[in-house]
Amino acid sequence: MALKIHAKAPIRVDLAGGTLDLWPLYLFLKEPTTLNVGIDLFAEATVTETPVSKKNPALIRLISEDQKVELQAQWSELDQLQAPGALKLHVELLKYYRRQLPEKNLEIKTLARSPAGAGLGGSSGLLVALIGALSSYAKKGKKIDVEKLGESMIEIGRDIETRVIEVPGGLQDYYGAMYGGLQCLRWGVGGHKHDRMDVKLLAQLEKRLLLFYSGQSRNSGINNWALFKSFIDRDAGVVSKFSGIALATQHLETALRRGDWGAVVEAVSSEWNIRKSLAPGISTPEIDSFLAKIQKKSSVPMATKICGAGGGGCFFVLLRDPDPELRKAMVSEAESSSRSGLAIRHLPVRLVPKGLQIKVTRG
Repeated sequence: MALKIHAKAPIRVDLAGGTLDLWPLYLFLKEPTTLNVGIDLFAEATVTETPVSKKNPALIRLISEDQKVELQAQWSELDQLQAPGALKLHVELLKYYRRQLPEKNLEIKTLARSPAGAGLGGSSGLLVALIGALSSYAKKGKKIDVEKLGESMIEIGRDIETRVIEVPGGLQDYYGAMYGGLQCLRWGVGGHKHDRMDVKLLAQLEKRLLLFYSGQSRNSGINNWALFKSFIDRDAGVVSKFSGIALATQHLETALRRGDWGAVVEAVSSEWNIRKSLAPGISTPEIDSFLAKIQKKSSVPMATKICGAGGGGCFFVLLRDPDPELRKAMVSEAESSSRSGLAIRHLPVRLVPKGLQIKVTRG
């Protein structure tokens, strides 16, 4: 009897407070907080076990559908297996779970729906989906209590991804994928707190949020690592700016809870203005040019911000007031930019209230 486990996890848009989730940076800041929201560009992982026979020996088959990369190996080869870049996370995670898994025919297939290098935490979302599927498989398809086990699964994902990218990684991406919704994440000594804000805010935020992809991939590990080193070296300017980011994020949380969208726009703008002054290249000329054009189209106050560590990837526009006609004009501007040679495109997304979801089928 075949056993099939499918897991999917949302990825996130970071509204404010990114990089504050890096250990030990948050230990040196007052009330460090990150706010992000889950979106429906799901990362998916499917683990399928099929019976072993003389004609059908136990093999591992790893497939990345979006990257169109595949690898097949025997279980005995796993420890020495050299994986291509698109499958390194798969292999390292499989090595971690190996002692808990039977040596059966096992196919692990993944699909990432976000663009490469989008700054939306896609690799972390993929890891959370993989961990969910493999954790359930290790328990022979039993249900996983995400609320109870989520923190421990996040620790596994953080350590596996850090081993692969070889620089310290933050935590917010895993929380976004594990729990979904509009989250307020508080970083602290000995543990962290995740608080889903009122689900009614999702509908209000969705009416005001537009997400775009610049067409330029970026490397968040490199950008974050440079800022990490400057902070640890106690560069006074960098430390002061991170303190400003923490304060702006606190203001954003207060504004969201009050439903004060004017203050929400001001807080996001404040956070972004500080963040883009941290280092050259966090924004790009192409993104700046596009944002300048759409800001001229509107009398409605708005905030703009590049997602993740910057240097390309995705960016969002947040309007103070819902304005369907303005949204259409911005999407049209993106289409026009694409025709004129820029790769900017609108990503139509929905905000999602839930995180990791796992489905088991047998037969």
